[in-house]
Amino acid sequence: MSVQSARIAGALGRILVALGAGVASGALLVTAYIYSSLGDALVFEGLFEVSLIYGAAIATVCVPIWMMLAKAGWDGAPAAAGLGFAATATFLLLTDAAGGHTRLEIMAYTFLPYAICGAAAALVTWWVGRLLIRA
Repeated sequence: MSVQSARIAGALGRILVALGAGVASGALLVTAYIYSSLGDALVFEGLFEVSLIYGAAIATVCVPIWMMLAKAGWDGAPAAAGLGFAATATFLLLTDAAGGHTRLEIMAYTFLPYAICGAAAALVTWWVGRLLIRA
């Protein structure tokens, strides 16, 4: 393997680890929120798996947007949190589960906690990515 290929592989590995940490933390936060809100009616492991899939879908959309933000010099923690919040909120608004609610209090109950979890997941991704770059 050439030096250039090794560098690319190392960078991709760091990106995947950071994304994995962010998706896992977001899924854990969302699962904990749902479990604490609804109690024992839902299976925790199933919620976590579904949250991982949704988180991976959101992260897939966020990567190219983050690349554009980084190119513009907006690659700090506030930009990461804003992107995570906006991407999660957009994902929720495009799905029937959140988009079907018309009353504001129901939207606040379903929309804001998940978007905040998305912001926290993006911050974890950003933080882990920064740690891996320094290592």
